[in-house]
Amino acid sequence: MGKVSVVTGGTAGIGAGIVKKILEHSGKDDKVFVNYGHNEERAGEFLEQLSLENREKVVLLKADLSSYEKMLEFVSEIKARTDHVDWLVCNAGVGTYARFEDYTFEEWTRIVNTNLSVPVFLVKELLGVMTKGGRILFMGSYAGMQAYSSSLVYSVSKAGVLFLAKGLVKELEPKGITVNALAPGFIETGWQKDRTPESYERVNKKIALHRFGEVEEVADMAYHVLDNPYMNGSVVEIHGGYDYF
Repeated sequence: MGKVSVVTGGTAGIGAGIVKKILEHSGKDDKVFVNYGHNEERAGEFLEQLSLENREKVVLLKADLSSYEKMLEFVSEIKARTDHVDWLVCNAGVGTYARFEDYTFEEWTRIVNTNLSVPVFLVKELLGVMTKGGRILFMGSYAGMQAYSSSLVYSVSKAGVLFLAKGLVKELEPKGITVNALAPGFIETGWQKDRTPESYERVNKKIALHRFGEVEEVADMAYHVLDNPYMNGSVVEIHGGYDYF
């Protein structure tokens, strides 16, 4: 088996873009384990979008990664099918637009678990099969660098992810595994489907390029970060110049 990649939350949005970019540059013996949480129909549609050659390289694995137990099952599935992992992309994430006064402890915990806590232990559980010189990429958010008024819990969890990417560098130094994170701004994904024209206009006024980013642009950046052996402990912002003026 060639290079083995694992991408969580990989059947839609930025995650799907990253999977496609990895496949675009893949060899015939490479394998990509692609996780999805719940939506089997969307996972099937994602697979249908791929060429027959690339479909053979993809292993779809369903797992709710807000759950530590389901994450362990996910890891067991991977270890049963491969003896090594080269690239790990922790992309699965959730958020809420609920007001702070309407938060429940259960919802806060679900979001923090999915975005931060479970990815920590996913890295820990896969570490034994990760190759020397492997790569880990976390999907953070610019909301973790600048307070995001629409979702406190999302911002807090993503701030943790960005610090995690830096903090793990020393921990993983003995294996030569690099750890980086992306911090995207407003990207045109399914998360924006309910956004009104007025909301788009309001946000675009704060972006120097006056538009939302495209999935392809973030996926390109993700691939270049993964492919660069000297990038380590970096948080790469990609937001079109948000709030720079």
